Amino acid sequence: MSRPSPETPFLDTLGIRRGDAVAIVGSGGKATLMYRLAGEAVDRGYAVITTSTTHLHPPTSKQTRGFYVTGETPDWPALVPPALKTRRHVTVLGARPRPDKLKGLDAEELEQLREVCAPELLLIKADGARARLFKAPGNHEPVVPAETTRGVVVASLKSVGIPLDERQVHRPELVAKLTGLGPDTPVTPEVIAGVVSHPDAYRRAFPDSVPLSLYLSCAGDEESLDLARRIVAAVPDSVFDGIYCGDIKGPKAVVLQLA
Repeated sequence: MSRPSPETPFLDTLGIRRGDAVAIVGSGGKATLMYRLAGEAVDRGYAVITTSTTHLHPPTSKQTRGFYVTGETPDWPALVPPALKTRRHVTVLGARPRPDKLKGLDAEELEQLREVCAPELLLIKADGARARLFKAPGNHEPVVPAETTRGVVVASLKSVGIPLDERQVHRPELVAKLTGLGPDTPVTPEVIAGVVSHPDAYRRAFPDSVPLSLYLSCAGDEESLDLARRIVAAVPDSVFDGIYCGDIKGPKAVVLQLA
């Protein structure tokens, strides 16, 4: 088991370093993990940009220190770099199709962002789940940028026991196809393992050279840790460079390496 710094446990345990571009995919805690990593990186002195290649809810002042929508701010290339230098963390997104939802950056905008801002850490929410606890990715998902250096697949332990239906699972028909689970049948740890480790799911979106980790969110008690261990037991050894579980929203954020 790894021994993370008490100040930056998620950065250290997940092996995220200065210079990384991290694509976060999956369901059940992507944005929460992204902003946690950003906060730890700022505490370490990094200049951090958070963004998305899909969609993202507007960030709060607790989640970011600055917020720019490129479609509303034509001169953002001149404004963002000095803001990043002084505030150390800004969030940049592309458009606002509606007040509660923001569109991510396309590949050209993301490359321009990297060139003009040169962040020391780039964190990218690269997948969408429509607020569902569990999902399987479609053929066009996740949207992983070419410059990605690390990937993290997120799966929530709270999805164990939910029925395979459209109300709680995004793309339930794909979950069924990948695992053989029937409609309205409860999701099990083994089903989660089957989806996240399937060669037609997340691994195909990342180059073989990019380390890919699995993060199991909402691991706040011994019962959830037991569920996490069942997932680990059902995942083939060669799929992930590391498997972790954690609880960000608890009174003390904790992350553990399981494999």
